[in-house]
Amino acid sequence: MLLAAAGCSSGEQEHAGHAHPAESASPVSTSAPVPVGSNAKLVTDFYTQAFVHRDVAGASQIYVAESYIQHNPQVPNGRAAFVDTMGPYVKDGVTFRIGRVVAEGDIVVVHAESIEKDGKRSAVADFFRVENGKIVEHWDVIQAIPADTANGNPMVPGTATSQAPGHR
Repeated sequence: MLLAAAGCSSGEQEHAGHAHPAESASPVSTSAPVPVGSNAKLVTDFYTQAFVHRDVAGASQIYVAESYIQHNPQVPNGRAAFVDTMGPYVKDGVTFRIGRVVAEGDIVVVHAESIEKDGKRSAVADFFRVENGKIVEHWDVIQAIPADTANGNPMVPGTATSQAPGHR
């Protein structure tokens, strides 16, 4: 299994599964080392262009197969349908921060935070299947990030922590 922690320093990269990088108010840089030519690099480049830099159409043209299979029940199959659905959503002001990227074989997972215009935060796990150098399939799991938690730990590495009761 390959673990690439986007936004972690080199020391944190080594132990990325256990590191807690410093909080950041801006989108996390994806300049952390990711193996060249790997599925992890391909998906990280796609996610950064599409969601961090808000160029869904351009990123999709480069990285997504025309016959893209979508498992999110709100998004139809196909590259064009993905662009038609996600392009306006991303352009409308939602921001994304990549916390970590994990890859095994043809599956790459991006663990990220999304922040809506109204400030609503969500932890997102996007699963991508890569085939012949293109993203061909996608699943996601999305969970709202509450303002208060029992432990105060961030739900996505490198993002703002929630407040544990009594720790404000």
